[in-house]
Amino acid sequence: MFNIIFWVLTLLSLALFGGAIYLVARALLKKLNRDQGTGMSALEQPATAKGAALKNTTLLKALTIGILSIVALLPLGIIMDMTSDREMLYNSVVDEIGRSWGEQQTLSGPALVIPYSYFVMQEEVSNDGKTRHEVKRTYQDELVILPKKLSLDLDLKHDFRTRGIYQSLVYNAALKGQADFRLNRYDIPNLIAFDNQNARLVFGVSSNQAIDKVEKIEVTGDSVILSGSLMSGTGLTTGGLEKGFNQGIQVGEASDFSVNFAMTLRGSQSISALPLGEQTLLNIHADWPHPSFKGLLPAEREITANGFTANWNISHLTRNYPQEFIKSNQSTLTEVVANAMLFEPVTHYGKIERSVKYGLLFIVLTFIMLFIFELGQKTSLSTVQYMLVGSAMALFYLLLLSLSEHLAFLQAYLIAACIPVLSVSAYVGSATASLKRGAIVGTMLVSLYAVLYSILQLEDYALLMGTGLLLVVLLILMFVTRHQPKNTVQ
Repeated sequence: MFNIIFWVLTLLSLALFGGAIYLVARALLKKLNRDQGTGMSALEQPATAKGAALKNTTLLKALTIGILSIVALLPLGIIMDMTSDREMLYNSVVDEIGRSWGEQQTLSGPALVIPYSYFVMQEEVSNDGKTRHEVKRTYQDELVILPKKLSLDLDLKHDFRTRGIYQSLVYNAALKGQADFRLNRYDIPNLIAFDNQNARLVFGVSSNQAIDKVEKIEVTGDSVILSGSLMSGTGLTTGGLEKGFNQGIQVGEASDFSVNFAMTLRGSQSISALPLGEQTLLNIHADWPHPSFKGLLPAEREITANGFTANWNISHLTRNYPQEFIKSNQSTLTEVVANAMLFEPVTHYGKIERSVKYGLLFIVLTFIMLFIFELGQKTSLSTVQYMLVGSAMALFYLLLLSLSEHLAFLQAYLIAACIPVLSVSAYVGSATASLKRGAIVGTMLVSLYAVLYSILQLEDYALLMGTGLLLVVLLILMFVTRHQPKNTVQ
């Protein structure tokens, strides 16, 4: 609300200032015409005065267009604020749907956690305070072991969830993977013993409520899964593994084993995986044709109209944490991540915001186009008619915002563009009492809106197209005004 009030006050001030300049310039030009007409002969006066009047009319019309263009900033600023507010509401609804369905997922693991005990010799003072002696105290900690080789295959199926007039892009993910572990004899200071009978496999998932089903956890090799169901949580505070679930397992000393697992889960916007293996192979396949990759870029990728496939082959040398670490060391595993986002190239709000940014340019171009039309057709439009044409142009953006929330952007654009094209061409045709002139204006407006739609679609070339359009308009204006009469003084 404050922004709108600020826009109103600022633009009213500019309009008053521009109006004052207009009145002063008009008075000066009239005075100049009278002064020039006074010192001329009877034969020279009519022709020269006519040329001066035409020149002054052209100058006043150009000044009027400039003032009206400044005033046009007011409705455009209000529409821009409305677009931002609607986009913020849309983003909040998308985030809310994501929290309900499943947020951006980050997968990590599995990792093997083995409890162990160790001792510390501490010196204590006797009760009398005279003698000192050493006391052996026992403590518990856990060793976290990352896999030697990790393979992950993700299959994403996109879907949409709606709330009111808004919809959010979400996905269902099917994960299959294999982790190979190779246990060694670990040298831990003051080690008492490992508790290999109560080890556990931890699987990191950033959003537990989005886990649909864990279909399989199978262990092959010198390890046995303990009886009992999966347990929620990981029991770790390590970054990347603090959320998820775990499965009890019994492991042998210096043994090798493999874990095969499969699960289905939900998520929205993006999915990430942490390369915890000494060698990590990650494959992502999705039926969404607009991916965006962050973090480590895939080694291979293929994008088609039906979806994309991306493959990563990541070595442990790309990160700084080791394959084995102590839980109490507070390590973090999120420094390196492979991320694939289901990217919506430009939402309709983004396109509308970009179109409003070009709004002043296209309103000015419409005024210049009408000005060129006046010069070429030897006709004249009043200031009020220019104001109404500018209002119709500004209304286009409000219509586009309203319709795009219920229709596809192209349909909304075509319907919204019909309003200024039909109304302005009919208005000019009626004002000039010429159906032909109205058709000429309509044709120019259709071309103008076609160029605007092209600019919105070709995002990378928007600046180039806008600059080219300005150049074309300038050349046309120079061509039409090349024979404007000059005011000469004998």
